[in-house]
Amino acid sequence: MAYLIAPGVAPILAIAAATSALGFELTRVRATLLRRLDDLDGDAAQIQPLLELRARLPTRHPLPAMREFAIAPDFALLLTELIATEQPELVVETGSGVSTLVIGYALEKLGRGRVVALEHDPVYAAKTRADIARHGLAAFASVVDAPLEPITIGGERHRWYALRALDGLDQIDLVLDGGPPRYLGPMLRYASLPTFAPRMSPRGVFVVDVIAREERTILARWKTQLPAFDQHVVPNKKGAVILRREPTPQRLSSALTA
Repeated sequence: MAYLIAPGVAPILAIAAATSALGFELTRVRATLLRRLDDLDGDAAQIQPLLELRARLPTRHPLPAMREFAIAPDFALLLTELIATEQPELVVETGSGVSTLVIGYALEKLGRGRVVALEHDPVYAAKTRADIARHGLAAFASVVDAPLEPITIGGERHRWYALRALDGLDQIDLVLDGGPPRYLGPMLRYASLPTFAPRMSPRGVFVVDVIAREERTILARWKTQLPAFDQHVVPNKKGAVILRREPTPQRLSSALTA
């Protein structure tokens, strides 16, 4: 086209276009390499928490890989520490997988308690049940089939786990919010805290795993709509937030005079 329009400057235009294209491609490659280096650096940083997790929580069989959609080793270590300090009787998590096994082993080490995992995918639920049986954790961990269904929160329609899956689950001491996965739709995790809050014990702890843009939006809404819950950010690989009920002045006064 350059030769047809302006033959005299065609070589210069061709060189300029090629240089521009090369510059764009180099920029894209550099960005890709930097992202990959960040990923590798993040993976290397998980070696220490993985070793510490294995030392604190011996398992009868190797745990499934902690990558991609699974929890990261530093978050698994956080769960182990929370269960050791909070000593929960009942743990409920949204989603299932290696986190279910980690919690099960931590409860076994504690000597009491149980974890119930809500799972929307029947195939994945069956896989987690098989893993629980293989690791000998049936006394401490179970999976409940909970397909995603419409739910109304504050007059808004959302999709979340079937509420019948929560039958009999009251006075929950620890909630691990890890689903539903984002690829199934926007803002699916919003219904979690409003649904669990009335079912949590007074000392209940609510933990959110994986903090990205959507989760930050949800956390901001919760902070406005459920101000009784204090939010503490944990700067680990995928991001986590721990929510606890702030003590009322009356509870605080009782605690100080006890």
